[in-house]
Amino acid sequence: MDTLIPLKRPGAQVGDYYEVEAKFVVEPFDLYGRHHEVAEARAHVGVTRVSEGVHLDVSVVATVQTTCDRTLEPVELNLEFGDSEYLRGARNRELSVEDWALDLTRYTRRALPTEVPMQVFAPGTEPIQPVKDEDEIDPRWRGLNDLFASGF
Repeated sequence: MDTLIPLKRPGAQVGDYYEVEAKFVVEPFDLYGRHHEVAEARAHVGVTRVSEGVHLDVSVVATVQTTCDRTLEPVELNLEFGDSEYLRGARNRELSVEDWALDLTRYTRRALPTEVPMQVFAPGTEPIQPVKDEDEIDPRWRGLNDLFASGF
């Protein structure tokens, strides 16, 4: 079920400000060949009435459970993201606003894939870097040795 936050209140005057805190559910998703579960999602939304629309501040904190790319052990990511935008009209596709209502669930589903790192490592593990000899030349380039005066 989507969590809708109304952005316009009847009788609100220019400069009126209100805040909403919400906990909501986000469906699991697959990304970069891994399955991700959203264990918890909460948002803080601040809305300021301006002369021709509203100014919206959205801050989301999501706990995503996934696996380590190196050990395949469970890993928990704490992600924070948000937006601060002036909305003139009743719709904003990028922010998931429709008829002056912010859909937090849809906003979070759209934003999460850009927040999850491509590689996830459990605490204490690091990506494996191949050990290279700095003077070693890639064998595919050896055939070009005679083309250059300096050689490789």
